Formats: sequence, C-alpha cells, structure tokens
Amino acid sequence: MGIYGALSTAVTGMAAQSFALENISGNIANSQTTGYKRMETGFIDLIPDAAVGRQKPGAVLAYSRSTNDVRGDIITSSTGTHVALNGSGFFVVAEKTGTTDGTSVFGDANYYTRRGDFEMDREGYLRNGAGYYLKGVPIDATTGNVAGSVPQMVQVSNGLIPAKATQRIDYEVNLPDTPAVGLAADFATTLSDDGDLDGTETLQGAAPGFGWAASDQFTISVGGGAVETFEEGVDGTTLQDLVDWVNSSVAGASASLDSEGRLQIVADDTNHDIAIGGTGTIAGIVSQPAPDAPETNNDFVARSVEGGAITVYAPNGASVNVQMRWGKVSNEPDTWRLYYMSNSEPQTWAEVPDGEFTFEDGVLQTQGGSSVSLSEPLRLELPNLTINGTVVGDVELDLGAGGLTQFDNANGRAAVSTLNQNGYPAGSFMSVAINDNGRVVATYSNGEQIEIFQLVTANFNAENQMKRLDGGIYSATAASGEAILSTDGGITGGALESSNTDISEEFTKLIVTQQAYSAGTRIVSTSDEMLQEALNMIR
Repeated sequence: MGIYGALSTAVTGMAAQSFALENISGNIANSQTTGYKRMETGFIDLIPDAAVGRQKPGAVLAYSRSTNDVRGDIITSSTGTHVALNGSGFFVVAEKTGTTDGTSVFGDANYYTRRGDFEMDREGYLRNGAGYYLKGVPIDATTGNVAGSVPQMVQVSNGLIPAKATQRIDYEVNLPDTPAVGLAADFATTLSDDGDLDGTETLQGAAPGFGWAASDQFTISVGGGAVETFEEGVDGTTLQDLVDWVNSSVAGASASLDSEGRLQIVADDTNHDIAIGGTGTIAGIVSQPAPDAPETNNDFVARSVEGGAITVYAPNGASVNVQMRWGKVSNEPDTWRLYYMSNSEPQTWAEVPDGEFTFEDGVLQTQGGSSVSLSEPLRLELPNLTINGTVVGDVELDLGAGGLTQFDNANGRAAVSTLNQNGYPAGSFMSVAINDNGRVVATYSNGEQIEIFQLVTANFNAENQMKRLDGGIYSATAASGEAILSTDGGITGGALESSNTDISEEFTKLIVTQQAYSAGTRIVSTSDEMLQEALNMIR
C-alpha cells in the first residue's frame, strides 16, 4: 500500500487519539460527580494480511474500558439518607415513568447505581440526585427480619405510629445476701404486729382466689371470744366469699369490697385479732391498716429493698410506672419475694404471682416452689396488670437465664443490671436515616426507631460489561450476566462515594494523547510531501 497505506494508518491513529481525548474530557468533567466511574481507553491494532516476510504494522482501533470495579473515595455526609457502598455491587433503583391521580408510577425494569445521594421526596420515596428511586425489601415489624426477597420501592410513611402495649419486661437483678433492712418475714406472714384492729382494715387481694394453699386459714377473733376460721376451698375461694363469711360468721365485725376490689373489715371494738394460720401466705394481699395501727406501708418500704422502676404502656398508649421491691423472708433457705406497687394513693403493694425465690450460695434454686434450670429463661406472668386503675394487660416478666442471683454486696441493696420493656405510646414521624447495616430506620416523636426496609445490593460476574446510562445508572447485559442480589452488608450510612477520577492522572494521559495525535499529523504531513515528490517526477 506504500504511502497511501501510511497515510490511512496515520488517520486511524489520529481518530483513536481523538476517541481517547473524548474519554479524558468526560472523566475530567465528571471528577466531582457522585459515584462516577471513569472510562479508560484501550487500543487494538489491525494487521493487514500478508506473508510473514512482508508483514507490517497496521491501523489502530480505540475502545472504551469501564472501571466499575474501582471504588472511589468514601466521604462523610451530614444527611442521614446518604449511603455508600464500601465494597463491590450496586444499589437497585427504578425509574419514575409518570403520575396517576397524584401518585408516582414506576417502571418494572431494575437499574443499578453506585450513586447514593438519596433524599426523601413528598411521597416518602427515596430519590437520588439523578432522579432514580431506591429499592429494598420490607422488614417484618414483629420479628425484625426481612419479609421476602423481591426488591420493591422504599417508601417511608410520615404518619403516626399507633401505641404498642407492653407485653414483656426484661428484668435482671442481683439481690444482696444480707439486705440492709433485715428480714421482712413478719410483714409477709401476718397482717399486723399485734393483730389489733382499730377502725378499718383494708386488704388488697387477687381474684379469683387468694393464691394461698388450701391448708392456710384466715382467722379472726372478737373481743377475746372464740376464734372464727375461714379456709380457702372449704368456705370459698374469692374475696367475696371472705366478705360473706365475715358478715355471717363473725360477731361485731362487718366486711365489704370497695370500688377498687379491696377488702375492708370494720370492727366495733379494738380487740379484733386477724392472723393467718397454716404454713403459707396470702399471695397478692397487702395490709392497709388504719392510721393509728402499728403496721403501715412505710413499714413495708422500710423492711424491703428497692428493685427498680420502669414505665410501661397500656394499649391506648397511657403510661404508668411499675415500681418493684424485694423482701427477704427467710435465711434458711435464703428466700425472697417480689412485689410491685399496684396503687400509689393509697400506696398498695401486690406480690408477683409465683414470685417467691430461694437461693443457695447465691444461685437461684426454686421459683414458686418449683426447681429452675439456669440454662433456660425464667419467665413470670403478670395477668391483667393494673396500675393506679390503668389496665396494661397481660405482661410477661422475663428474668432471663441466670439473670436473678443473690451474691453479697457491701450496701445490702439490689443491683439491677437489666430493666427494659417493649411497649411505647403513639408517635409522629420525625426523620429517616440509613444505618451501616443497610436498614432504613424511621424515627418517631415517642423515641422509637423502627426499621422498615433492608437495602439490597446487586453484584455481577462481569460488572465492567454493564451498559452505562445517564445519571450514573447501569443496566444488565448479556455480557455482564444477571444481577445477584444480596442483603449482606457492605454499606456505610451517612456517607457518599466520590468519583474515581484522578485529575493528575487524567492530565498525564492528556499530554500523552496530545503528543500521540501530533505525531500522527507529522505522518500525514510527511506522506503528503512524499506524494508531492512522486508527482514532481513527471515534470
């Protein structure tokens, strides 16, 4: 081909360098574009067919080479919904195709991007700066696990979240070997020190039934006379049965239930003795003597140790404070009972059902008379928990596995290590953010943070073979393979991935490209001069 071949080859070289210059120009222009991946230029030589001894360099062809697998720098952001990928993969996004009745409509096709500058729009969707909308999989509010595997549009509701009633209280505590207040045995087994009733005696009872053993007896004597005995299971099982028995069998005394279901016994003299026979106690019954009686609630507080307090919530969101106290009733074996304040005015303390515990060498042995396993969580039921007239409902008291102990401490007080609950009042939407686990978390005015979506990442076997689209968006091709979706990490919340363009490197390539192009023009000039010399030979 001679001179004409050299001229043609030089032109392909100039075209290839022009193509490289175009890529360099685009890289420099997008050096500040979030998530941008620079384009490299590669060259392929095209060799004309000839005998081995006559082979010569041929033309050149330029092509683009993606750098989708090269991560840009991760920079922090003050926007909670900004997110970056610190590994391979892409966010899954969709394109808005229109609006119907004021509601956005999205296309079915999935697109992929590293651009994570997402912000919430007026409908609660997360949209990035290029106008594409984020996808994820929803999270089950009950279990906290992802529900499904097919990505869908991430949408955050800005409405109220309803109240959630407390269903479980997690409670772990170490009781002192020797309480600073001494034993509470007298209080736990008798209604008053001397048994005298002056005026009105009020008992708080659990219904139906007292919760005491069938062998236990409620005894009362009048004016030093004969002792009358009420036995559960024989004379009755409820507080009302006890009321009827007092009114029918005990001379000089009358009984009734007040508006809050408490037993009141009124004596007409000052020599009414009340005692509990048998070997057990009346669970859930706490005395409320008349003001001048020797036993008061202040005495109970003075003879028990504080066990912590926590706010719980009724189904309507009303909050009440559950205060707990522990009374040690025996040293042989070490025996404790757990109480909670059911009423603050007048102060009433109720025993937790089956809330009697024995210990040996600081380790829990029995609960409610039954042996316990330290490898399994210990749970007590508080049926229809009611505090100050507010009905919370059935609540589970979870003491954990080995969460209740009795190891000595210097101050003789209970040391609470865990005390929390799972209820909350209604709350209004305040903000949304994406955490480092890739979960979209909505924050509400009641302090609750609810995880609503899990972001997914898409990986490809040949990510550099994906097709580039406007806005830093890519689509899968036959060469790249289908997306492999994952919910396993690789996400940094409150951050953005910057462009992977290096300005200094691009300037270096610019100089090389310019020199290569100039060299190509010299070949064209030389070829032209040689052709002119050939033409001048005929003159």
